[in-house]
Amino acid sequence: MLPRIFLVSVISLLYSGLFAQEKFTIKKDLRSEWMTFEEGSYKPLGDIPFIDRNTLYFELVPNKYPGAYLRLKSDKPYFVFVNGKVSGEFRGDVVLSIDSLARKVYSQGYWIAIHQKNINERDLTTEIISKQRPSVVATDTQIKPHSDFRDFVVISGLIIILLFLLALRLNPKLAADYFSASRIFSAREAEDSQSSARLTSSSNVQFYILCSLLIGFYLLIILRNLPPQYALPIRFHASGFWMMWWQWLKLSTIIFYVFLLKIVIIFSLTRLFGMRGMARFHFFNWIRLLLVVFGTATIILFMYFISRGDSSDFFVILLFLVIAALIAWIVVAFFKLSGRSEHSMFHLFSYICATEIIPLLITVKVLFQ
Repeated sequence: MLPRIFLVSVISLLYSGLFAQEKFTIKKDLRSEWMTFEEGSYKPLGDIPFIDRNTLYFELVPNKYPGAYLRLKSDKPYFVFVNGKVSGEFRGDVVLSIDSLARKVYSQGYWIAIHQKNINERDLTTEIISKQRPSVVATDTQIKPHSDFRDFVVISGLIIILLFLLALRLNPKLAADYFSASRIFSAREAEDSQSSARLTSSSNVQFYILCSLLIGFYLLIILRNLPPQYALPIRFHASGFWMMWWQWLKLSTIIFYVFLLKIVIIFSLTRLFGMRGMARFHFFNWIRLLLVVFGTATIILFMYFISRGDSSDFFVILLFLVIAALIAWIVVAFFKLSGRSEHSMFHLFSYICATEIIPLLITVKVLFQ
C-alpha cells in the first residue's frame, strides 16, 4: 500500500511541476489601459507611480480575444470585480478564461476592477495570454534595455573611480582621514584629525558630493533589480541610456540634500541639547562610515553585476545593508560621543534619538514602501 501511495505522490508532483512550467504567449499587456473612475466616468490614469491608489479598472471585449485568458498576478491579496460584482479574492498568479467571464456577464464588453490596498505598479500584472508556446527568438528591442543599463553601470562606475582618485590626489590628508576604517571605532581622534575642521569647506563639500554619487550609484543598481513587490523603483525607472544618467543625478541630488539637512539638524540639536562643539565631530564620522561601508559594498555590487549576477535576493540583502549600516552607526555614535560629552547617558540618548533613530525610521519607511 505504501509503495503505491509513494508512486502516486511522485507522479502527482511530476505532473504539477510540468504543468507549472507551461508557458503562455502574451497577446497584450493591459497596463496601458488602466483607468480610474471619477465623477461618474472612467478616465485614464495620470499619476504613475501610484500614490495611495486602491482600485483600477480596464475594459475587456471578449470578441477580440476568443479562447484567450486574463492573467492577474500580485504578491499581495487583491479582489477582482466584473461589472461591479465581486468575482473573488486572489493572491499570486491567477488565470481566468475570458470566454467564461463573458458567459457570466452576458454583454459584448465588461469592466474589470482590481481592488488592493496601495497598488504597486511593479507588483501587479494584468495581461491577455494564450496557451500557445511563445517563440524563443530574442529581438534587439528585448536585449537593448539590459545592455544600456550595463553600459551605464560600467561607464558611471569608472567615472566614480576617477573622481575619487582625483579627490585623493588633491586632498590626500583629508581623504586618508575619511577612508580610515580603524578610526570609525576609535573612541578618540588623533590630534591631526580633520573631524574638527569646518564642515562647509570646499574640500569637505567635494567629499559630500562624491559620497552622494557613490550611494546614488549603489542604490540605482539595487532598485533596478529588486523583486516586483518593492514600489520605490517605480520612482526611478529609466528606459534609455541617457535617462539612466538623469535618474542617477536625480537620486544623487536627493541624497546630497539629505546630507545638507543632516548638517542643519545636527548643528541645531547640539545647540538645543547644550552639546556645542560636537556637531563637526558627529557629522564627519557619519560621512566617514558611509564612505567606508558603501565604498566596499559598491565594489562587491559592481563586480557581481558585471559578472551577470541576477539573483534578486542578493540585491535585497544589499538594500538591507543600508539599514544595517545606519543601525551600526547609532551604536558607534553613542560610544564615540559619550567619550566627548559630559552630559548624562539619558541626555545623550535623547540626542541620538533625535539625530539618528528618527531618521533611521524614516529611511526604512522610504526604502521598504
